[in-house]
Parts: sequence; C-alpha cells; structure tokens
Amino acid sequence: MAKQQSKDDLMAEFFRMLMADAQQAQKESAPHEEYTMDSFPRYRESDHVLKYTVRVALRGIKPPIWRKVIVPSNISLRLFGDLILELMGWMGEHLNQFRKGDSYYAPAYQREGELPPLFGRIENYNQEDFALCEILCEKGDTMVWEYDFGDSWEHDVRLSSVEEYAEGEPQKIVFVGGKRACPPEDCGGIWGYEELLELHERRAAHKRISAEDRERLEWYGLDRDFDPEYLDIEECQEIAEAFNCDRTPITLSAL
Repeated sequence: MAKQQSKDDLMAEFFRMLMADAQQAQKESAPHEEYTMDSFPRYRESDHVLKYTVRVALRGIKPPIWRKVIVPSNISLRLFGDLILELMGWMGEHLNQFRKGDSYYAPAYQREGELPPLFGRIENYNQEDFALCEILCEKGDTMVWEYDFGDSWEHDVRLSSVEEYAEGEPQKIVFVGGKRACPPEDCGGIWGYEELLELHERRAAHKRISAEDRERLEWYGLDRDFDPEYLDIEECQEIAEAFNCDRTPITLSAL
C-alpha cells in the first residue's frame, strides 16, 4: 500500500510540474483580458436549490487560515472558484483547479491546449459545466481547491451544512466568517510563508536579521505593520455582496 501511495505522490508531483510550466507559458504568451460573470454560467439550472454553508481552509498551516460562506447549491464551480479566490485574498495571477478523487475541474479558458491526462488516471472537466451540488452533495462532503501549481496552495473545501431556504428568503451569497490574512503570492508555498513569518517575528522583536532578509520581507509586503492574524471582515462581506450583482468584472491576469 505504501508503494502505491508513493507512486501516486510522484505522479501528482509530475503533473503539478508540467502544469506549472504550462502556466508560465500562458502568462508569457497570452494577452491580458477582462471578463465579466456573464461570460460563463453563474448558476446551473436546478429544480430544488438548497442553502449550502461551505468552509474553505488553507491546508498545512496553523493556526488555520479559513473562510466560511453561504451559497446557493446550484452555483457553478467556476463562480464558486472565483469566490474562493477573492475571499481568501489571492490576486488571481495563477491557475487553479478543484480536485475530487481523480477528477479535476478547471476553468474552460485554462484548459485550452492542456496536457493530456497522465496514463488515463486523471479526468479533466470544465468548471463551467458543473454546479457545486453535483460535486458536494451531502453534509461533510469535501474536495480540494488548488491555486498556483508552482507553490501549490491547497485548500480543503468542506460542506458544513445543507438547509432549505425559508419561503421568500433570498438565494444569495453571504460571507459568514473567517480568520487570518492570506499569504503573499509567489512566496514559495507553505514552507516559504512560514519562513517569512519567522523573519517577520524576529524583526518585530527587534532581533537581528540580514539586509537580504529585510529586503525579502519588504518585497513580499510583510512590513512592520503586517499582521498575519488580521482579516478585513467588512471587505469580505463587500466581496460576497459584489458576487450577487448581475455584472461583476473579473480580471483574469493568468490569461
């Protein structure tokens, strides 16, 4: 069993490396485009829409960095992925995907010219073609949302509760809560961020750090006023409310 897990880990790592190369090529060659939410289906048709409460937590870091949101069950995976990106605080400069078992769900623009599945093991789908309720069906169901295949920021997505909407209750996106600031982009993943936090704590405690490390902290935005525990709740609420608008511009700088 351990040998099989090791093989799977190697295959997953190989896939991430290939996709990271493809991501860099896309960034260098493709034009920057402005998208609106009308460019793809925001919600899938459904005869019975339920009220989902979903918790998203960045994997591998303590204390946890997490967000919780209420969404209609028929929200498209694409819109839900964009919502996660905004609420977590990512800049949208990298590719992303959902993963459930051996199935991967990526935005349609991202899958153009994609690499073929490895050894027939991976099934690739468009996020636009699925509603959240088709992937997470019952309370406790989980999947993974990955952002930036180089740093590999993996987020555990868990369906915390499933409820009926009350009569007349708006079927809308609502930010419920969260904790801690988002890591900076391109800092080297979990290990790189933890190293930055350690340097930040040393400087805050007036301990000596090198000029190179001070420059590194400034480069990643971890100045003396940076607080890794801070989350702007009001801003998150405004983001959620903006996603309820009919036309909300989304800048996909990964294109």
